[in-house]
Amino acid sequence: MTPQKLHRTAAILETITWALLLLGMTLKYSGTTDSVVPITGSIHGFGFLCFVVMTTLIWVNNRWTPNLGLTGLLVSVIPFAAWPFARWAEKQGHLEGGWRFRNTETETHPEGIFDWVLYQTVRYPARSIVVVLVVVTTIFSLLLLLGPPVSVEDIINE
Repeated sequence: MTPQKLHRTAAILETITWALLLLGMTLKYSGTTDSVVPITGSIHGFGFLCFVVMTTLIWVNNRWTPNLGLTGLLVSVIPFAAWPFARWAEKQGHLEGGWRFRNTETETHPEGIFDWVLYQTVRYPARSIVVVLVVVTTIFSLLLLLGPPVSVEDIINE
């Protein structure tokens, strides 16, 4: 899967999970049911973390500027912004090309920790998928233990 296709897929996942979360919140705050938010919130949290990981990998692979990379991460917290950003980045050529380090005979060696992580990810994709899933699941579990980032009820009652 190319960086372009991977980023597009992650952006679609992020956008769909935002819609699910907002639907769950609408059901909760309209008094219909509270039971949907924990499920949609968890699904969105996982989609959010996947988008952040994929955006970071592509930032390193495509050698994005810090401003572009940080913007790519920032859009993950704005509802429905990941997909327009992905489309814009695609049109601007920021997602062109394949994965660096795919061919070790023609590519340079990794320079620094971020290139090393990218090298490992590209050269050993099956192992990397398992590692990324474990890392995302661990972060996801820790965030679940910490609870929601904001208590909407507290904000409303203030």
